[in-house]
Amino acid sequence: MEKIRQILIYLLLLSSITEFIGVLLENTDLAKTASILGKSTFYMLIAILVYTLYSGEKGIFIIGGLGLTGSLDVMLKTILKMPRPPSSEWLIKVEGPGFPSGHAAMSFSFALLAGYATRNPLIALALFIHAFAVSDSRLVLHVHYPIDVVGGAILGVVVALLSVILYICFNNPGKYLVSITIPSLIASIISSIEMPEYTDAPLLTGLSLGALLSGLLIIKTNNEFLYIDRWLFKAISLFTAFTGSVIVFILESINIYPAVLMAGSVFSILVLMSRLIAYEIIKHLGRTQ
Repeated sequence: MEKIRQILIYLLLLSSITEFIGVLLENTDLAKTASILGKSTFYMLIAILVYTLYSGEKGIFIIGGLGLTGSLDVMLKTILKMPRPPSSEWLIKVEGPGFPSGHAAMSFSFALLAGYATRNPLIALALFIHAFAVSDSRLVLHVHYPIDVVGGAILGVVVALLSVILYICFNNPGKYLVSITIPSLIASIISSIEMPEYTDAPLLTGLSLGALLSGLLIIKTNNEFLYIDRWLFKAISLFTAFTGSVIVFILESINIYPAVLMAGSVFSILVLMSRLIAYEIIKHLGRTQ
């Protein structure tokens, strides 16, 4: 099993190097692929899989850090309202202001968060190479200026470092989640006020609100459900999180502020409570047998 794990890590490193070289050589197809992989939804999906299938505590750490990164990125976008390059030059469709680059912010934040969570230097190296590829892809596709991706990369690293500090200081998953979600919620509310038509603003507000409520609930528990390693438990947890994804897709498609806000809240609660829900279901099944 350990050999398979090492092979997968080396494959990850090799693929990230290939991705970076391709984007550096301005291969448009690879740049588009890197840009797709650099979306916040991709990193959050990985974080959810970590939470439901691997480690509840590490999953909360990564989800919280990504949430704050996304919220601060959108807040800066809506406040500064800095332009992108002319739309006639874009090679893909984008929306919203230019600075800072959300792709750069999320990719660098995820690299540091995942690197710290795994404590594996090869994984961290692969993810940072990927982050550079994602950032460069936004320039190759002419949807950002260099200052946008530099600003995004700095934001991602700073927020990830802050997340590590909070994680160490509180040494409690629930308290960490609450501490990192409060600024996320404030930033999201500011974004909603500054640019209510920007869909990411109400969605992030809902996500932050749901995460805050989940964090308060986790504080009141003994956290046992965060460390269970049974396959039935993981399957129920993953199914619950997947249900949240379906709900957010349906509500977000309505595309009005209350629906998008509710979508974020329901999704966040179902994901972060998925392990607790699985724990209660299994405990109930054990009593009825």
